[in-house]
Amino acid sequence: MMKKYTLVLVVFFFFSFQMHAQRNCGTMSYMSHLESMDPSVSLKMAQNEVAIRNWIKSHGSEQQKSIITIPVVVHVLYRVSVQNISDAQIQSQIDILNEDYRRLNADTANTPPLFDSLAADVGIEFCFAHQDPSGNWTDGVTRTFTSKISFDLSQNDAKYTAQGGHDAWDRDKYFNIWVVPQIKDGATGGILGYSQFPGGPAATDGVVIGYRYFGSTGTAAAPFNKGRTLTHELGHWLNLYHIWGDDNGSCAGSDQVQDTPNQGSENYGCPNFPHSSCSNTSDMFMNYMDYTDDVCMNMFSEGQKQRMLAVMNTSRSSLVTSGVCEPLALREISNADQLKVYPNPSNGEFVLDFNNLEIKGSVTVKVYNAMGQLVFEREYIDIANQESIRLSEVNSGMYMIHIISDQFSIIKKIEIQR
Repeated sequence: MMKKYTLVLVVFFFFSFQMHAQRNCGTMSYMSHLESMDPSVSLKMAQNEVAIRNWIKSHGSEQQKSIITIPVVVHVLYRVSVQNISDAQIQSQIDILNEDYRRLNADTANTPPLFDSLAADVGIEFCFAHQDPSGNWTDGVTRTFTSKISFDLSQNDAKYTAQGGHDAWDRDKYFNIWVVPQIKDGATGGILGYSQFPGGPAATDGVVIGYRYFGSTGTAAAPFNKGRTLTHELGHWLNLYHIWGDDNGSCAGSDQVQDTPNQGSENYGCPNFPHSSCSNTSDMFMNYMDYTDDVCMNMFSEGQKQRMLAVMNTSRSSLVTSGVCEPLALREISNADQLKVYPNPSNGEFVLDFNNLEIKGSVTVKVYNAMGQLVFEREYIDIANQESIRLSEVNSGMYMIHIISDQFSIIKKIEIQR
């Protein structure tokens, strides 16, 4: 009887979430907490705003000369296995960012003609970091078990190892993302994510997001399963405000952008176009900085683009030249001598010999090319002393094999000759 009762509760809450879920961004509440604890944050944000306006005044009419690439590190914090999201889910989110910020998203066709001429290719792309703060190779993802059920934005506990989270990597080199079980604000739950505007402390810089709202596969749950929560929160990190100006419907607030219509308050769900407020023709409710469902968001404006480019050329300019996305010269690390790989060079088929290693539990094998791109991944639950790997669709060149278990992390290199 108890099992049936539990199942009914699970189904009820699942459908309740599906039917009634509304976007809830914690950024403005978080910034209020931050400013109350450190009054200097307000001054730094004001100084950044002056720098942004000056940059736009001086450079806003210029054609962007090159694409800006931002290095990303994703810190996955999990209490149960389902929260330890897959590499594929993480990759889906980075792909979405690259589509949304370059206006390559398939739903550009849904932008109404009224706003289509204002829709912008921001000219910003994202890559996984391939060098960690110590100069070692990384796939741009950290995974940390936590005993916490939820993380509180007012405490910023997700961002500190000592509080059950994970310390930030140097914000001058990395865009830090924390993927967590749940986010709350004191007693308030249901928060999808929150971000830190430029001007906040270095140790807490980045975005925190719930694992159910990250990417477009795996645990991503409708109506927030198209990766737009991070697109939205990243906009805050690049100094964009909510499109309605957070003025509680007074029509007096501003998002500091000239080409977004004055809007009364946030929109939820998927409004029908036109949807007007504050005497405008229509709210730009399909803008990533509104509160509509993922499937209804599809654009940034040209004015928003200028603000984001201004940030990347002022307060966040060090990220442009950090170089941590570039792969390290391939080198073997850790206890590599205990694992044999042969033949090497290989025609694409080779053997991993584990005879000199004590293996308990699962083993994951990943292979990366010289550009740091993942070309092979497989998890072995009961791995044999020797396992054959076949890379049938890769080109000649040097490759990095990363073998991971609870007991070891080994990197070997192999040369493929076709």
